[in-house]
Amino acid sequence: MENQINNLQELEELRSQVAEFKNRMEQQEIVSQRLLKQAMTAHVSWLKNFNVWADVVCLCLMPLLAIILREIGCSWAPFIMILITLIGELIFNIWNTRSISTKYLMSDDVLTSRQRLLKFKQRERWQMVIEVPLLVLWAFWVYFDGPGHTLQNQTEWAVRLVIGLVIGLAFGFYIYYREMRSLNKAVKEIDEFNKNI
Repeated sequence: MENQINNLQELEELRSQVAEFKNRMEQQEIVSQRLLKQAMTAHVSWLKNFNVWADVVCLCLMPLLAIILREIGCSWAPFIMILITLIGELIFNIWNTRSISTKYLMSDDVLTSRQRLLKFKQRERWQMVIEVPLLVLWAFWVYFDGPGHTLQNQTEWAVRLVIGLVIGLAFGFYIYYREMRSLNKAVKEIDEFNKNI
């Protein structure tokens, strides 16, 4: 009889230890998820800010572009087209970056956050696929709308336009590469976390 009481007490003690261990593991997983989410938001926070503020700065520089285009003899059409494109990009970037806001990334579970990041990455890729050809076409439009094709020194005009286009595209691709690298790091951290669970 006494042996049964001892066994029951040991069993109760073992149950309480298992429950405590399980509670600690859940607490540790919650802390790990929180740390992972903080690291994830740190990877993507700069690109959220950059996407929106770069467009705002470009919009502020639009009067300068208008003056330059008018000085070289372009009509208003290329300026209006690039202005509409930039406003559309700003609206898209605001909407796109809201999809990975800290509020969502911290409140969603880890897999949902991973999906949000992958969808954001896919939309950014499509944005580049659409904008780069548009920018190249716009540069050709400026060349043929402005005095470049009628000047004696049209080679010099074309070289200036190509240099400006190459510098702009190089900067854009560098930013795009940094964005993709940050997103890949965040997704990789989520994947490693899921492997360890």
